[in-house]
Amino acid sequence: MKGRKSSLTLMLLRILLSFIVFILIYNSRKRLSLYLFVLTAFAAFLDGFLAKRGKSRSHLRSIVDPFADKLLINLAAIALFLKGLLPFWIMIIYLSKDLLVVCGALFVLIKNAKTTFRTNVIDKISVFIQLFTLFTVLMGHLDYVLVWISVVFVVVSFIVTLFRSGIEVASYETDLEEIRFRKLLRLPDLFTFMNICMGLTSILLVINGEYFFSVFALLFAVFFDYLDGKVARMIKRTGDFGKQLDSMADTISFGVAPAIFGFSLIQTNFALIVFALFLFAGVLRLARYNIMEFTGEFAGMPITVSGIVIPLIYLAKVPVFVYPYIYLFLAILMVSPLKVKKLF
Repeated sequence: MKGRKSSLTLMLLRILLSFIVFILIYNSRKRLSLYLFVLTAFAAFLDGFLAKRGKSRSHLRSIVDPFADKLLINLAAIALFLKGLLPFWIMIIYLSKDLLVVCGALFVLIKNAKTTFRTNVIDKISVFIQLFTLFTVLMGHLDYVLVWISVVFVVVSFIVTLFRSGIEVASYETDLEEIRFRKLLRLPDLFTFMNICMGLTSILLVINGEYFFSVFALLFAVFFDYLDGKVARMIKRTGDFGKQLDSMADTISFGVAPAIFGFSLIQTNFALIVFALFLFAGVLRLARYNIMEFTGEFAGMPITVSGIVIPLIYLAKVPVFVYPYIYLFLAILMVSPLKVKKLF
């Protein structure tokens, strides 16, 4: 069960990152959009790796995982078309195929809620080629040979899906049936959602160059993160869903948002590597937290600390060239075996 819910956290994170990538491309933040695009693709790879390692059947994953891939591809394609970087016909081919597949899947699910979907090899290859094609466009190069290869695989993938859809009906109680948000959501989760909102607000403020207000959004995220834990302990109502939701919120507010913040301030080669390491360290910290039982001490620095340190160094007017070294230090602390007691 822990493996399933950890995977759910990563899948939801991929969906949120896809929308952020769209906003960045549309706002002509070329290097930052490329950075987040690669990160989201890496998250998909990590998600798939963890799922295979866990060897657990997941009805929910069979639906959400391919949807997250399609969302990243199509939102990026739409944004690139709107910016005049991708021809209309390419975007339409990508979008049409996935819309037809999604609509077909919804129709089947409505008829039988226990329907599961198995992705075929051709579809996986098609997704990879589409992602690589869009990556080259983000790099500023539209290679029509690569484009036509991706289009051919999109068409072949659609034909294969029609005749070998991989549709099965689960004979067991699926994890999709376990999800009833009215039962899963509890009072502390409302503060977790506020944490997510503050993290996303911080990202949007950074995109618009409002760094001062962005760091205060991060501090508010820390405040709401504190409240959700405090309230959960007060009413003695904690659960796996709340833990996973909190992990996703922390990854957005104290992993993705600080990385984008730092990336926007300094973009040397060393800094780009460090911000990527910082973000990956945060994701690894999340994965480790999700599979370990809390015994009063954390293994490694809690990612929440980043939501305090980054705003403080900005408000203290620490020189920008120092940022990569601070981020690197935070990344090392997050993945270290250092035992840290719960602060609040």
